[in-house]
Amino acid sequence: MAVLAAVLTAGQFTVALTVLAVAVALVVLAESIRFWVAAHRAGAPSVHDEGEPA
Repeated sequence: MAVLAAVLTAGQFTVALTVLAVAVALVVLAESIRFWVAAHRAGAPSVHDEGEPA
């Protein structure tokens, strides 16, 4: 990241950080969906229930 900051202009660095943030967000979203689907297939409940009344 420091190398990018040294090489890019301020505007380019802002774009690079935005692209990186979007990429990380997409990875997190994909992993969450993958986990939810895998949990559903394994028969896990869709809500966290510790047996306490609502």
